[in-house]
Amino acid sequence: MGRKQIYILLAMMLVMAGCKTTKNSGQKPVASGQRTMVSTVDLETEAMMIEAKMNQELDQTEKAVKGYQTILTRNPNFGAALYELASMYEKVGMVDSALYYSQKAENTDKSNQWYKLQLAALYHAKGDYKSEIKTWEALIKLNPDKLDYYYELSNAYLADGNVEGAIEPLNRVEKMIGVTEPISLQKQKLWTAVGKNEKAVQEIEKLADALPQEKKYSELMAELYMKQKNYAKAKKYYDQIAAADPTDEYIHISLANYYHQTGDEEATYRELKQGLRSEALNCADKVQIISSIYTVKEFYDTTNTQAFALLEETIDDCYDTMSYAPLYGEVLMNRGRWREAAEQFSRYLKLDTSRYEIWEAYLICLSVANADEDTLMGTAKRTQALFPFQSLPYFMEGQHYVIKQEYEKAEKPLVQCVKLGFNNGYIEADTYGLLAEVYYRQSRQEEAWQCFEKSLKASPDNIPTLNNYAYYLSETSTKLEKAEQMSKRTIIAEPENPTYLDTYAWILYKMGRAKEALPYMEKAVKNDKEGSETLKGHLEEIRKAVDGQ
Repeated sequence: MGRKQIYILLAMMLVMAGCKTTKNSGQKPVASGQRTMVSTVDLETEAMMIEAKMNQELDQTEKAVKGYQTILTRNPNFGAALYELASMYEKVGMVDSALYYSQKAENTDKSNQWYKLQLAALYHAKGDYKSEIKTWEALIKLNPDKLDYYYELSNAYLADGNVEGAIEPLNRVEKMIGVTEPISLQKQKLWTAVGKNEKAVQEIEKLADALPQEKKYSELMAELYMKQKNYAKAKKYYDQIAAADPTDEYIHISLANYYHQTGDEEATYRELKQGLRSEALNCADKVQIISSIYTVKEFYDTTNTQAFALLEETIDDCYDTMSYAPLYGEVLMNRGRWREAAEQFSRYLKLDTSRYEIWEAYLICLSVANADEDTLMGTAKRTQALFPFQSLPYFMEGQHYVIKQEYEKAEKPLVQCVKLGFNNGYIEADTYGLLAEVYYRQSRQEEAWQCFEKSLKASPDNIPTLNNYAYYLSETSTKLEKAEQMSKRTIIAEPENPTYLDTYAWILYKMGRAKEALPYMEKAVKNDKEGSETLKGHLEEIRKAVDGQ
């Protein structure tokens, strides 16, 4: 059979289908029991339809249109010709003309679903979504079991901007076939789009309840209820996950978090320990999980033995220093175990030198732990080389030289620290306090007073700085009233501190108030466990002044 014959056969089938569904096609009504006779007019129309369809298939557009128009001249209600003309105009983008013929075709036979499908597509192309909605509703009425029609109706509502209207056809489908993943997820997205989050959550909850074997929905609901602190509902879904897959190591992690939030620390420890046994988790995963459940404060709390014990147990089985050393070092550091913390940071820095915060923590630990000079200074210098625009390494160097009373060497790194600036005031007060000491020891008093002022501006209640500033003012008999005010604040803060009592007594003495100074000086010597010769000398001098009055 050749191509032409195929086209003819297809056209004949189309025409026959069209004739059966076309009103007033030219056939006369036939009485019951009377033999049906096909009129000559009908045969001629069908022949013309076949020819027009052939021309259409062969892209002989003008001939096809002329043929269909001729048919409609003979019979204006010939639905098949109207349908094909609509198709041709739609193909070339002439939507208005296509819509005109499609509407006429649909009017010839309200039960023809093909006519309605074409009409719905043209309404959509035209942007007449309300008419499209009506058309899909009519199609559903003709074939209520056709699920695709409900989905298309939902899409039409969406195109019309009616999101809630788009949900209603999906609800009808759900009543027909039950809760399914695609429909529930689509409804969840739609409810979210209109800001009705509670209804969106209800859709996921329906999925979780209908499909308990699908852990992801139970996980979503458990997480959501945990955020809402609705722990009872969260537990329901955690149990559902555990029932679906008892071997899931992550359910133990989730349950550990649940128990931690609800205050059951024994259960937290038990579930977390079980979850961490999984071979699917590497060292980095385990450390991250522990740190996500326990707060930093809980790690630092020496009374909370479980969190720290679990961390140490996990680390005992780890060989990946990169994974645990920073966290473990920080925990040790905040528990006051400075040397051990320094060891952890040192171990990490042998593998990765790129993180400044690790160098900073290492420097602080070395300083507090009174590490040997070579280690501390070597680390400070290397950190300066790696991170030349960070202040702390220069501060550490300057502080080291001040402690050694090498004031000239201390000046340069401390000045560099000032030039680099201070991140949110970090070490600002201490830097200026050290510089004040450096300048004073080099008899550069005005520069020292300026630095003391800057230090107190950054930290007004810094008691050691108040004491040092006041004492140096008294030593030079400068601004004694100011010195007295500052010193008085220190003994109010620490009334038993012998150093602060000595300073206050010495200022009073310098102001000619030896009798008033004596009891403070006597108390200072009494409280001094180290037996300072300087304090004893001050007491002797003040007593002489009192005796001479």
